[in-house]
Amino acid sequence: MTADTATQVASAATADATAPAASTDDGVATAKVATVATPAAEPQPAPVVEGPRVTVVTVQPGYTLWRIANEAYGEGVMYVEVWDANKEKIKNPDLIYPGQVFLVPAAPEPGN
Repeated sequence: MTADTATQVASAATADATAPAASTDDGVATAKVATVATPAAEPQPAPVVEGPRVTVVTVQPGYTLWRIANEAYGEGVMYVEVWDANKEKIKNPDLIYPGQVFLVPAAPEPGN
């Protein structure tokens, strides 16, 4: 596109956008509207957040915090980790109910 062509296109768009509305016999007004295409922004990938892994467990009949911890950490006594991560959902660690959904954090580092 040459500079003269670009100027003509811009002038035509400006003239169309500023043209007064025309009226028809039935009283309906019409107007020309210019639209300018803008390039779409490329979607950005979501940032990757590195951190401890978390497992989601839905309690089934017969589950206990001890059993969940034993399966997740290899030691049932680690049930306290599961309880601490879900205290807003668990009022009494001896009473959990089928259908509850708990977050089981990654095993803590040794010595922590």
